Amino acid sequence: MIRTHVSELAIDRLVAGEMDPFDAAVMREHAAECARCEAALTDALEVQRTFSAPLIAVPLPRRRIAAPVIAAMTALAAVVAVVVAWPRGDSPDEVRTKGSAIVGFFVAHRDQVRRGAVHETVMPGDRVSFTTSTTMPVWFAAIGDDAAGVRSVYVTPRMVDPGRERELPLAIELDDTLGDETVTGVFCQTPFDARSVDPTAPPPGCTVDRFTLVKVPR
Repeated sequence: MIRTHVSELAIDRLVAGEMDPFDAAVMREHAAECARCEAALTDALEVQRTFSAPLIAVPLPRRRIAAPVIAAMTALAAVVAVVVAWPRGDSPDEVRTKGSAIVGFFVAHRDQVRRGAVHETVMPGDRVSFTTSTTMPVWFAAIGDDAAGVRSVYVTPRMVDPGRERELPLAIELDDTLGDETVTGVFCQTPFDARSVDPTAPPPGCTVDRFTLVKVPR
C-alpha cells in the first residue's frame, strides 16, 4: 500500500515562506489528518522559531590571522559551497522523452535526501517527492507501473505553473513490492483522467516524461 506524506523539501519551503499559498493549504490540510506529517511540520516550525530568536552580539577581541590560516579558511569555504550547492542540471545518464515538460523527483531515505536519477535505486519505506519543469501552465499527473503489474496514480491531475523543478507538496512512501517500477509524468494542455490515460500512448495535446525506480530489499 502506498501512503502519501508531506515531503521534507516541501516542509522546508513552507517554513521559508517560499511555497505557493494553494500548496501550503494542501500541506496543512493533510497534516491535520496525518499524525506523522503534523509532527514533522510542528518540529520544523519549532526549529524555525528557535533560530529566529534575537541573538545578542558579543564583542570579540581582535586577533591577527596568519596568511596560511586565511588560505585554509578560503579553501574550506569553497568546499562547503560545492557541497551545499545542489546541481540543477540533468545528470549525464539521463535520457528524456521528447517534449518541453520534465518530471523530476527527490528521494528521502531515513534522514538523507538526494536528487533522483533516471534509474534510481530505492528501498521500501523511502519517500519520493515529485517536481515538474515546464515552460507553460499544464495539467500534470504521475502514474506508476510496478514490477507486479499494478498501476497506481501517485499524483492526480492538477495544474502546475511554469518554472524549473517546482516541487509538489506531498510525497509517497514506497511499499514492499520489489523490482523495477516505471513512473510516468503526463503533461496535458487540458484536464484528463489519469485512471484511463495510457502512459505509453498519451492522447493528443499531451507529452510524457518518465524515470525508473529500482526497488531493492533493505
